[in-house]
Amino acid sequence: MRALQVEAFGDPSALKVSEVPERAPGKGEIMLKMAGVGVGYFDGLLVKGEYQIKPPLPFVPGSAIAGVVEQTGEGVTHLKVGDHVAAFALLGGMSEKVTLPAMSCFPLPKDVPLLDAANYFIAYATGLYGLRECGRLQAGETVLVLGASGTTGSTAIELAKAMGAKVIACASTEEKRQHCLDIGADVAVDYTDENWRKAVKAAAPAGVDVVYDPVSGATAEPALRLLAPGGRFLVVGFVTGIATIPLNLPLLKRCSIIGVNWGGEVMGNPSVVPPVIEQLVAWTREGKLKTAPDHVYPMEQAGDAFRALFERRSSGKIVITP
Repeated sequence: MRALQVEAFGDPSALKVSEVPERAPGKGEIMLKMAGVGVGYFDGLLVKGEYQIKPPLPFVPGSAIAGVVEQTGEGVTHLKVGDHVAAFALLGGMSEKVTLPAMSCFPLPKDVPLLDAANYFIAYATGLYGLRECGRLQAGETVLVLGASGTTGSTAIELAKAMGAKVIACASTEEKRQHCLDIGADVAVDYTDENWRKAVKAAAPAGVDVVYDPVSGATAEPALRLLAPGGRFLVVGFVTGIATIPLNLPLLKRCSIIGVNWGGEVMGNPSVVPPVIEQLVAWTREGKLKTAPDHVYPMEQAGDAFRALFERRSSGKIVITP
């Protein structure tokens, strides 16, 4: 079968399609015919060899996936051939087929488009778990989303609006800020402007209740200073590097800094998955989320998808199809 196989760590834009063997499902496993795989920084860092874990070479990347059950292994009872599922694979998704544990899959109603569901298990699940379980976001509160135009930020905007919050989106170009407004943000701020914090304060004079930060780096500390007393700063990622924050600030601000590690939580507490994915499905069917991908690339153009991601040229959600 065709797949994007990493034979040496390096530039993900150089990935090429290879032929790799299929693996029949064993006990407790299923084989999926892939429909799409969501793409994020996590996947690119794995390919570069810059993530905290390094898969043994060679490997096929691709973690957040959606597809149709083609085969089931011994002992699988909650899924059958023909079922549509969203799944978390860690590796293997960027291929025509993938074999993985059945318990890693969540069955979907067939009226939920599979390409829409390809970003459920990483971007959307991280956002909902982060905002709801970690950030305790309430209707009427204000969320500041950094790096708001990318996959992680875009999905956070949609989720915060579905939860009844006001959203201030930070993005670096006029085109990206317009994208944020188009998907529901109430205010869009240019956080490359030296006076960007004044714009946030004008939109939230009493401070913001939650900061959703997949960017980190030099932006993190000034964003934390924008929190209202009792605010929650959600650490989601480190696109521009790991921030250094003086620990007197949380004390003075009477705020919390909380790490959002969806993957770690899933591995340590699998029971967290059903209520998160069920909510995503419900909001998709109700039209509260705009889950259709903004950019769809065939497998042969995966390098272009990663290039746009790492050069920060893309806005919205990316899906690669086999």
